[in-house]
Amino acid sequence: MTTEEYNSCVEVCADDVMRFAVRCGYRREDCEDAVQEAFASLWRHHESVAVAKSKSYLMGAAYRRLVSSYRHEAVKQRYAEKPADEPMQQPDEAFDLRDAIERSLAVLPEVQRAILQLRDVEGYSYAEIGETLSLSDKQVQVYLFRARVAMRKQLKTMGYGNDR
Repeated sequence: MTTEEYNSCVEVCADDVMRFAVRCGYRREDCEDAVQEAFASLWRHHESVAVAKSKSYLMGAAYRRLVSSYRHEAVKQRYAEKPADEPMQQPDEAFDLRDAIERSLAVLPEVQRAILQLRDVEGYSYAEIGETLSLSDKQVQVYLFRARVAMRKQLKTMGYGNDR
């Protein structure tokens, strides 16, 4: 990848990679850091990354950085003796479906959340998701199925069953 190709990649992919990182459910500041680190990593490895694979490389790098950051924060919180996550409470009258979906997404493991977002929101194929997250097509299908089942179950416990 040449310097011109890298600069073009920055222009074309920056918004998509940032949108993916934010949709994974992390804080915006962490997402900005992860995207910036992904582009820095791409530049460090620009000679070995094909231009056609650059977007996939960036999304994978940003995702791995976010997961690493998330896990690090979880360890820090555990050692700070903060109470564990509280169970979800029943919705009140002002609770809407969008909030319920966001809460349900937050409960999913990060890999399932990322796959769900890439497939259902961004419209990526199983092969593209597998390449981005270093998973096989079958693993992507299984994780997607499990994520959808978990989301359905979570939403049902919040009062958003099939009757709505």
